Amino acid sequence: MTRRGHRRRRGGILSILTLRCADASELISERLDGPLPLADRLAAGGHLLVCAACRRFARQVRFLHEACARRPAPGPDLDAEAPDVLSADARARILDALRDAQGGGPDGAGATPP
Repeated sequence: MTRRGHRRRRGGILSILTLRCADASELISERLDGPLPLADRLAAGGHLLVCAACRRFARQVRFLHEACARRPAPGPDLDAEAPDVLSADARARILDALRDAQGGGPDGAGATPP
């Protein structure tokens, strides 16, 4: 087992050339938590050179990691501090569009959703 509780991958040049996508995705996730050993960095980097699916996964994981880092910490008064993103006019247009999509007119009358 490695320090993060995952099964140990074989080191050396063979692991660089034969890393499976499942192991690569594990390494991609682990590297967000901290530095990887050299053999793991080389194996993941080599795999990412040849595997488009894992490159896409790495971009997605990095995006989520950065988005979570930018998100404000939850707190009891989070909603009170958050500025209104939509204007009152935009909210009214969205509500009207939702009512129209459900078959109701501007007054909410009309068909009700099943």
